[in-house]
Amino acid sequence: MKQKATAKTTKKLKKDENNHNSASSRHVLKLLSLFIAISLWFYVLNSEPLEVERRVELVFITPTDLAINVEIPKYVKVKVKGSRAFVQNLDLTQEKMVIDLRDYPYDQETFAVTFDPSMVQLPFGIEVQEISPQQVVLSLEREIKKKVPVRLRTVGEVGKDLKLINKEFTPREFMIRGPYHAIKKVTLLNTLPLDLEGLDGNGELKLKLEPIDSRIEIEDLKDISFYYTIRPNKANLTLNDVEVSFLSKGSNYQANRKKVSVDILVSTDKRDQIIPSDILVIGNLVSLKKGVHKVELKAELPEGVNLLKINPSALEVTIK
Repeated sequence: MKQKATAKTTKKLKKDENNHNSASSRHVLKLLSLFIAISLWFYVLNSEPLEVERRVELVFITPTDLAINVEIPKYVKVKVKGSRAFVQNLDLTQEKMVIDLRDYPYDQETFAVTFDPSMVQLPFGIEVQEISPQQVVLSLEREIKKKVPVRLRTVGEVGKDLKLINKEFTPREFMIRGPYHAIKKVTLLNTLPLDLEGLDGNGELKLKLEPIDSRIEIEDLKDISFYYTIRPNKANLTLNDVEVSFLSKGSNYQANRKKVSVDILVSTDKRDQIIPSDILVIGNLVSLKKGVHKVELKAELPEGVNLLKINPSALEVTIK
C-alpha cells in the first residue's frame, strides 16, 4: 500500500512539473513576441526619416452673403517628415485644410490668413515641416448670383459639299455666383472651340466650358451636350432597292413597301464600292399600337458616306 501511495505521489509531482514547465514556456514565448514587436516598432520609428511634398486642398468658409474677392490658390504644398515606412505611402488627396473666415477680422479691407501645421491632420509619427504659401491676404465683397447664357464656339468648316443643317446644345445657361464686381463682368460662358472639320452624319459631342475667373463658382456645372446633323448639298450616287429593316416586338404588321432608294454623297474613289446592302434603313415600330401609322425612316451609313435623302422618307405601316 505504501509503495502504491508513493508511486501516485511521484506521478502527481511529475504532472505538476510538466504543467509548470508548459506554462513557463508559454510565458517565455509571449515575452519574446512582445520583445520582437517592440523592437520592430522602435526600428520603424527610428529608421531613416523621409521628407516628401504633398498637395492639400484649401476650403474657405465665408460669412453669409460674402465672397472672396481676390485670386487665391486652390491648394497648398505641404512638406512633411517622418519614418520612411509611414511617409512614402502617405496619401493626402482626400485631405482638406478648412479655414473658417468668420473667425477672422473680415470686416477690414484686407486681412491675412496664416496656415498653421495644426490645420493639417496627419497620422502619428509624421510632422509638417513647411506649408507653401505660408500666408494669403484676403478681402471679402458682397456675393451675388445671376444666370448667364452659354455661347457655342466653333472653328473650321464641314467638308466640301456638306452642310450643317442642325445644331443644338444643352444646357444653354448656368447660374453663377461670386463677388459683385467679378460677376458684373461676366455676360457669357463660352465653350472650348469645337472643330467642325471631319464631322458628318448625326452625332452628339461633349464640350467643356472655357475657364473663367477663379473667384466665380458655376453651380451644377456639367459638360455641354452638342447635337448636330450634317447633310450633303448634293448627291453623287443613288442606290435603289435598299431593303427596309423594321424594329418590332412581333411580326404582325404590313408596310406599303419593303424597299426604298437612297441619295448619298460619297468620295469618288468609293463610288464603285458602295452597294445597297451597305446601307441600313430602319423603321421603328416598337412603341406603335394597332392601326395605321406613318413611320419615319432612318439610315445607318458606312464611314465617309453622307445621306442626302431617303426616297420616300416615310412609309405607311399597319399594325394588326
